[in-house]
Amino acid sequence: MALSKCKECGTEISKKAKSCPQCGSPQGPKQYSLGKLLVLIIFGAFIYSLFSGSSSQRPSTASKPKAASTASSPQKSGGIEKVTPPQPTWRTSTSKDEMTGEFSAYAHSPDTRSSKKMEFPYHDVSSWMGVGCNAKSEWVYFGFNGAPNLANDETEDGYNLIRTRIKWNDNVENVTLTQDWGAKFIHFRNDADAITKIAASSSALLELQWHGQQPTYFQYSLNGSSKAIAEIRAKCAASK
Repeated sequence: MALSKCKECGTEISKKAKSCPQCGSPQGPKQYSLGKLLVLIIFGAFIYSLFSGSSSQRPSTASKPKAASTASSPQKSGGIEKVTPPQPTWRTSTSKDEMTGEFSAYAHSPDTRSSKKMEFPYHDVSSWMGVGCNAKSEWVYFGFNGAPNLANDETEDGYNLIRTRIKWNDNVENVTLTQDWGAKFIHFRNDADAITKIAASSSALLELQWHGQQPTYFQYSLNGSSKAIAEIRAKCAASK
């Protein structure tokens, strides 16, 4: 006969016994009173409501807004709209000779450098294109931060002739320019024609030959040149 110990007094009794013959304690599965069952049900319902409420407050991945598609907005990158910076434009300046009182005004392009970097000592050469005027005349020139040391020029009385090429947009033409000895400026000989070309073009490419260098090329932006030239013309006309 299979035996087990009483849950209350420890006496060995038959597993089939419904109560302990020694202490009378009921044996078999533990019985729960109706009150205890109600307490367990209420406690279980409270735990369930606690966990189900907290889970409903968690954000659902399905409800998250999707990131904006860059394919529908070609001007945006990473959700930020690209803004094209304004292109540098021509500027103006004026001067007045303290001795003679003569007034002059200038319109000039942004500074530029040769398309291919030149070797020492010309590696830091910069240039700009300009138009000047006074009460009597107008002139067109190329300015440099140092006197150009050019080859293949022709020496004249007090100046050099420079025969080279310039490209207005896509049109290439041969031109003859002048440079006073030791000057930082190279001038057009036909100023009126040069101003007409500036007004009709968006860029100008100048070819020059420096001593000991390969042919060098300077690209000048003509953005805003017409407005700047009109401005200095008005100032020079007012100075008459």
